[in-house]
Amino acid sequence: MTQPTSRPRSTIAAHPITSAAIAILVVADIFFTLFVPIYAKTTPMVGDFPFFYFYLLIFMPITSVALWLVVQLQKRLEPPADAPEQEYSEVAR
Repeated sequence: MTQPTSRPRSTIAAHPITSAAIAILVVADIFFTLFVPIYAKTTPMVGDFPFFYFYLLIFMPITSVALWLVVQLQKRLEPPADAPEQEYSEVAR
């Protein structure tokens, strides 16, 4: 009799919701940075400062928090340090 071989699951396959959350946060951050029509406006203005500067002042802390969340979620995907190492080679029988 042959024993069924179990393939180790990839990290993304093992945690699809966490991986999707990471992807959404990173893609949203890149989108809101590169899509210039969102913030390429001169109005509303406060004093002599156009909207662009306020967008940057608001967006940079939001980016920092989003990327911090990404790092925290990636830490959850890593196996614990005290876990025994698995052999990732398949044996064909």
